[in-house]
Amino acid sequence: MNPISRASLCLALSLLCASCFAGTAFAQARAQFAVDVVATCQKPVMKDLPIHVEGTGILRTDGSARLDVDGGVLGRTRVQGQLGQTAAAPGGSTSLHVAGRSGLRATRDYPNHQMIIDLKVSGKECTVVVRNVLKPGKREYIFTSGGVTAYCQQPRIERTACQPF
Repeated sequence: MNPISRASLCLALSLLCASCFAGTAFAQARAQFAVDVVATCQKPVMKDLPIHVEGTGILRTDGSARLDVDGGVLGRTRVQGQLGQTAAAPGGSTSLHVAGRSGLRATRDYPNHQMIIDLKVSGKECTVVVRNVLKPGKREYIFTSGGVTAYCQQPRIERTACQPF
């Protein structure tokens, strides 16, 4: 995978994985998270490229959320949201929804699919679910970054981890 394609996948995961919580005073849910993904693309040719993203975030008692993600080569990314509202992330194609008192959903739109991450923190338990959903009539996953487009098979989620603190 060339650096631009890797950066594109890393950014997508960074922005989506931002849906986990961590925080400061007055937090009702906070956690650390990690996601490991393997990508195989036909153009450019990349086989089993490992991608690791991790970060922390916070869901406050007032319904506001802040998510900080380390996407590796792209550095840190911050996304903010409010209960009942959508917050656009850099590029305008990632949104964060606060889903109730202890959950977040991050959605990254691509030309052919959406990557959706649902996270829920309840007491000392934390769950994270990552899905890639093709849009109707589409057969391949397309990632774009910096003018470079990668045509890929469905990314394989190898591992997710979430720990409240």
